[in-house]
Amino acid sequence: MATTNLKTRGLIVIFIAIAVALLAWQLWRLRTPAPAMPEPDAIQADIADDAPEATDTAPAAATPRKIQPAAGDYRNPALAELKNRADAGDSRASCQLGMELLRCTDLSAAEQVLAAADDNARPDMPAEQRAYMSKLENRARHMVAECRSAPADAWKQGNHYLRQAALAGEPEAMYRYARGDSVLIDYSRMGTPEFDRWRAEAGNMMQLSFEAGYLPSVFDLMVGYSDNSSPITGLIPNDPTKARAMRLLIGRLSGKPADRPEARHATLEPAAVALAAQWQRDYFPTLKPPLQRMPRVMPAGFASLYADENVESPCSQ
Repeated sequence: MATTNLKTRGLIVIFIAIAVALLAWQLWRLRTPAPAMPEPDAIQADIADDAPEATDTAPAAATPRKIQPAAGDYRNPALAELKNRADAGDSRASCQLGMELLRCTDLSAAEQVLAAADDNARPDMPAEQRAYMSKLENRARHMVAECRSAPADAWKQGNHYLRQAALAGEPEAMYRYARGDSVLIDYSRMGTPEFDRWRAEAGNMMQLSFEAGYLPSVFDLMVGYSDNSSPITGLIPNDPTKARAMRLLIGRLSGKPADRPEARHATLEPAAVALAAQWQRDYFPTLKPPLQRMPRVMPAGFASLYADENVESPCSQ
């Protein structure tokens, strides 16, 4: 009898162990993310980028076409108007549309402002600070409301139109695209074909923006020639002479003399001085030093919240 009870208890222990193991396995499956699958919209947009557009007079493979969203996808009339102009070849409209779409890709800053609304309304908060936070909250609500009508694939289309404006030679679009305002918007796009394409184009695009006289590019190139501290600077070959020339150029334009060069780079100074003078003459002939205000270029989402009233909206200059 005792032997039978021992066998029974042994079987029970085995069944319990099996049940625990099965439960643990199920919990592990629930916690392990499934392999990422491409979204249908992304697949269709990729196909649309490369797919031919059929016409009555040409074979289907003859004409490449741009991204064509569904007819009802642009519920915001202002965005629809920008899209019509951008598709007709207006590079400024393409830049504006790209940035408007990209600002709706990441609403985390606006959501954080709204989440702190109760704390920012405390009666013990200084009146000036409370008024400023109230202004931010109004901007955040307006931004979130506007973005509800953005296309479902806002990031993909935003990247497309910003790049389209950059390829058309729009100086601010070249700068914003090169800086990564689309592919680096939240560091979740680094495994996409768009990121690989940006990595191949960004360094040259930043240089072209500089040669078009877009002043903010001077700061990025100065850092890019100096080190590899960011994704874009890592794409620009280090060059101490050009880095020093960029610093001297900023000094010439701002009316503030640059610091003395490092001792190890002292021999580069004559070449850097000559290069800074050449750049000022070739690319910034209409800028009259000293500049009263150095430009501030913010990502579109942050500009909607934090830009001062005297800062122009993206791509409006």
